[in-house]
Amino acid sequence: MLKRQNKFLVIFFGFTVLLGMGAGRSSANEIVTFGPRETKIEGSIQYTLIGKYVARFNSFKGRVVLDERSQRVRSVYLDIDAGSIQSNHPRCDRIARSRRLLDTARYPKIVFKSDEIIQDESGYQVKGVLEMHGIKRRMIFPFKVEIIPDQKNEPKLLDLHGSWNIDRKDFNIIWSKYLDHGGILVSDIFTVNWGIKADIKS
Repeated sequence: MLKRQNKFLVIFFGFTVLLGMGAGRSSANEIVTFGPRETKIEGSIQYTLIGKYVARFNSFKGRVVLDERSQRVRSVYLDIDAGSIQSNHPRCDRIARSRRLLDTARYPKIVFKSDEIIQDESGYQVKGVLEMHGIKRRMIFPFKVEIIPDQKNEPKLLDLHGSWNIDRKDFNIIWSKYLDHGGILVSDIFTVNWGIKADIKS
């Protein structure tokens, strides 16, 4: 049971998610900002004793930058309050926040910042640095983008979604070296299912 809170990392990124958010504009880019008010970031991890454990973060902020002309995604940024992890198991959430796992008193933030966006036939891939539990790692995540037009065929809604897999041990998220040996009780991989639906024009 102590292990299942690892999916809280879905934070990053763990990840079904629906978001609705306001948009701001710059001279060359459309900046779409979002937060937890109309958004969810949920993740899950397999845990032998209960099957699947699911948790969410209740406090975070982020932005997606679009090129105004091409409407292509240019960058992604996400800042999560690690202490806002919550599931249907309060005791596990307390353990997740403790020094045994996330240690949110020492590492209060989970941050992802992209430095390159690649687009191909299958969709987008975002490359960047994920910082969690005091460790920074370069990551590559797939996601899909759709720009939904309004009745005048003008860009109206930004729809992003994806499913990301993250190895908790890459970030030294280990409940017990003995119990984690071989990954028998809890999976090393947690999955983040997410989605964004945001207005891109005011």
